[in-house]
Amino acid sequence: MHAADDLTVFTRVVDCQGFSAAGKELRMTTAVVSSRIAKLEQRLGVRLLNRTTRQARPTDEGLIYYDHCMKVLAEVQEVEHRLAEMKRRPAGALRVSVPVSLGRNQIAPLIPEFVAENPDIQVRLQVTDRVVNILDEDVNIAIRKGVLPASGDIMRRLAPDLRVCCAASDYLKENGTPKTLEDLRNHNCLLLRFPGSKRYTWQFMADDETISNLNVSGNMDSNSSAVLIDWAVQGHGVIMKSVWDIADHLDSGALVPLLAERWPRDLGINALMPARPQQPAKTRAFIDYLVKRMRDHPVGAMAESYGL
Repeated sequence: MHAADDLTVFTRVVDCQGFSAAGKELRMTTAVVSSRIAKLEQRLGVRLLNRTTRQARPTDEGLIYYDHCMKVLAEVQEVEHRLAEMKRRPAGALRVSVPVSLGRNQIAPLIPEFVAENPDIQVRLQVTDRVVNILDEDVNIAIRKGVLPASGDIMRRLAPDLRVCCAASDYLKENGTPKTLEDLRNHNCLLLRFPGSKRYTWQFMADDETISNLNVSGNMDSNSSAVLIDWAVQGHGVIMKSVWDIADHLDSGALVPLLAERWPRDLGINALMPARPQQPAKTRAFIDYLVKRMRDHPVGAMAESYGL
């Protein structure tokens, strides 16, 4: 039995002025109630109750302890009430990790409206292309793209995605347009690199429609996907990025799609959450909001137009 339960037993005995009546309220036998009080007195080293055959009245020390118990139990009840409210009502700090381009272009613009609709939530947005460990870094939601490795985390799909291989027309005029995957090995591929990164291999769809890796190389790399996109638009090489990151450049013609028949299909923008019996209300609220806002987004329609 928890120490707070000892306080409850003691206060009920004082209020009921006896062990038997307190036991009936607590659904305990008289013997159990008497034993709990005896152990409590032994632990405290003072006598809390004067006992008769019919009644139990608090000693002077017992009255002091009774007042203390009532304050503690009231605080415990208040904390439990607040925790229960947080389960029902979205509140608290929400730590979200998102890739740079997706975060800057798509997710960050949605945050002010979400906070306005949920004023008790404080969003802590971490924008990084590094793959964070959601448990070690205390992240509530990590938004990720592409083919994800198996894990024990909870995953929810937010929107369709498409990995687009592309380059600027000026680059293609000078270096030629790759017609096959092997041709890419002779092109300057702009790569995302950071400790632990595996993006020096790009994923494409093989003839049997499985996903295969292609080793690529280039003379410029960065730990920022936004920098890679800028370089590609300026004509320095080929990139492979999520359609969500480069939709504006594809729409304007600044970037030209390449090898579209080999792009991986059935990908998605996904939200990863730590596995737990029930996600906090703040997490559920944010995920539901993103699903709703991204479901009918023009970029999703663009992905479908390419045959997703």
